[in-house]
Amino acid sequence: MELFYNWWTNLYFLLLRPMLKLLFKWVTGQCELLRITYSNSHQADRVKRIETSLRLSRNIELQKCADNSDLDVTVSVERIQVVKNITPTAHPQFQVSFKDSLQRIAAYNQIIVQAENLRKTKFSSDNEDHEEKLTKLWHLYNADGAVLPSRVGHHWTEIGFQGDDPATDFRGMGLLGLEQLIFFAEIYPQQALNVLSQSRHPQFGFSFAIVGINMTEMCVTLLNKRQFRSYIYSFEKPDPGLTDFHRIYCHIFHGFAQYWLAERPNSIMEFGRVREDYLQKVRTLLSADNTLLLSEFQQS
Repeated sequence: MELFYNWWTNLYFLLLRPMLKLLFKWVTGQCELLRITYSNSHQADRVKRIETSLRLSRNIELQKCADNSDLDVTVSVERIQVVKNITPTAHPQFQVSFKDSLQRIAAYNQIIVQAENLRKTKFSSDNEDHEEKLTKLWHLYNADGAVLPSRVGHHWTEIGFQGDDPATDFRGMGLLGLEQLIFFAEIYPQQALNVLSQSRHPQFGFSFAIVGINMTEMCVTLLNKRQFRSYIYSFEKPDPGLTDFHRIYCHIFHGFAQYWLAERPNSIMEFGRVREDYLQKVRTLLSADNTLLLSEFQQS
């Protein structure tokens, strides 16, 4: 079955798709990009279709537009109009719609780059800025104003780290894991503290910080697999940034905490199963073009 699927996929992209594109262009007098911009599809769907069209193009210049995080959108629109022989005066809507789509595609690519740069930045105890962020994390999740007893100590387990030195727990997600835990408490303090409190449940508790870092890994994976496109491409603004990715993380983390409690696991040993079930739920949610992620969140 897999062999047949691969054979059919290759046949479609190498032969049938180019033939269909030529047929539709002959019938409508419009290239594929022009037809997409004139369609009445949902904004996110339109952007994704344009992205796919660019990525599958035989023109290298068009292909690069789908993966470039530093794209000069205005120049690219002008160049593609020339390549595709689209007259601006005859199709003024194309320039506006296509430029908007390219901005969103480039912004998503930029988020990937920025997130990966943070993820690859290892926490260093020799870096004063990193140490200040760690101290800030402690204070944010100790609303009673408790003073940090010491840089290393068992007190870190109170907010869900594995051992005495939280620096060791950031190895997989680097500085991104730390910054997202900080962002959650800074922007949504009530929700963050609620999740921390829930993590201390005598029967259904979990290691707050460790799970938070695990949710960072989940978000990075979904981001790199471009599974946040429907959600991000639906934003009103055409140029979302890393802050918007951090907000998504907050919703994902908060959502997992609620899902974990609803599942009423027998022990923390069920974390892998519950996480996988939750991941599938999130993927299904993100497949819709009108996805909302816990819209009741209010910014502090």
